[in-house]
Amino acid sequence: MNPYIILLSAQLLYYLLIAQTGVVGAFDSHIHDLYTLPIGGVLGSIFAAFIKHNHIKIELYALLLCQLLLSLFYPHYSLLWIFLLGFIVGYTTPLLFFIFKDQKKINLAIGLGLSYAVGTALYSYPFGQRDGIAFVLSVISIASLLFMELKPIKKIEEKVDGKIIAILALWIFADSALFETLSRSIDMDIWSHYTLTIITFHIIGIFVAYKYPMGVVKKHRIILPLFILSYLLFMIKIPILLAIIYPFTISYYNFSLFRYIINLNNIKTIGITMVIVGWVATSLANAIALEKQIWIVYLIFALFCATFFILNRRKYEKGNHFTYAYKCFHTWTKPQI
Repeated sequence: MNPYIILLSAQLLYYLLIAQTGVVGAFDSHIHDLYTLPIGGVLGSIFAAFIKHNHIKIELYALLLCQLLLSLFYPHYSLLWIFLLGFIVGYTTPLLFFIFKDQKKINLAIGLGLSYAVGTALYSYPFGQRDGIAFVLSVISIASLLFMELKPIKKIEEKVDGKIIAILALWIFADSALFETLSRSIDMDIWSHYTLTIITFHIIGIFVAYKYPMGVVKKHRIILPLFILSYLLFMIKIPILLAIIYPFTISYYNFSLFRYIINLNNIKTIGITMVIVGWVATSLANAIALEKQIWIVYLIFALFCATFFILNRRKYEKGNHFTYAYKCFHTWTKPQI
């Protein structure tokens, strides 16, 4: 199999099973034991964004070896070690997205499909006993890197669309808040009871996103209602429907998010984007979920929907004004017969 697919899948699984849920679960979701994780992640992404990457393969080897060493002591981490874990993940992610740039779209679909299928199957594994998983995933990542030929990095300046970044951050925020809330809900434990259903609709979501591509702004009109439906199903407690809609939504939006970030032309842009989209949005959502203040998510949804509606309405009205002015000008300048 393509080593790029293996590396991407292994690191996504490491993030999901170890950095995101494993460590948080092992420390019983206590913020005072975990706050150094996002700090390390932000600093790692910034560091990756602003230094020169003359030997990116050596950098990845060093990072993955450090990850492997940390895995040997999982989950007995101090605040410093949790900071280092965040730094490694934050530093590694922009590099992984960048080296995946030349890969075909189908490779991203396969990589995401593998990570979601395996991650869902292993999700119910006890948080405190995932040291073997952490070690194996790190070894797989290092082994896959051996078979890669990474090209020298060319510095290309690029600007990003603030509107798109805001939309991506909202998707991550909505996903993280619901995911962390569900993870701690006894009566809505969909991963233990509907594992095959979740895996199936993860795959379907990736397939639909791959088969019917569209821009981020246009896709937002589909994804936002899907998130609202997911939250509604959580509120009225219908786990079987939630196990269908929510995994589909996650996979559907993540494929588009990954495609957008991977297509950015330089590590600096990717790193800064990951700070906003990845670490800031996720950390805020996790804090809200851990403090059981999910109403804040509903408020942000309402504000974003109102803002999105107003901006689109103004754009529509502006377009109509231009059309009206053009018709008037055309009428005035038309020769009279």
